[in-house]
Amino acid sequence: MAASASKLEKQKNKLVEAGLMSQEDTLVDFFQANYVEHLTKRMGTWKQGWVYFTEKRLIVITGLLNSNIVIPYSEITQLEKCSQSLIPMGIAITHKDAESGALVTDKISLMKRVKWMEFMAQRAGITLV
Repeated sequence: MAASASKLEKQKNKLVEAGLMSQEDTLVDFFQANYVEHLTKRMGTWKQGWVYFTEKRLIVITGLLNSNIVIPYSEITQLEKCSQSLIPMGIAITHKDAESGALVTDKISLMKRVKWMEFMAQRAGITLV
């Protein structure tokens, strides 16, 4: 269920204030989801956080001690289904890292993944396989 307009506006203001989103962008929806906290380049553990879908980027709020994940859709090169342990509700997002320019893959796990994969693919201008 999508968040109400007043809740979206309140969350948008917090994201703009934190420098994670521009005032010109539109917050589409947000909810709790899981993400992979990278322990090494290839290894990580699933943690709970909040995921925000805007018209221009995906934002994952990871907690106080971790770096938030901000992925502009224009930097996404590939989206694939993955599993969180044995539960098939994850999305592997391959994108160009803003700092290094290298391709990296972040994973999130959420309900209605096909809907959100299509949403991101459309904005990234890529085709889902």
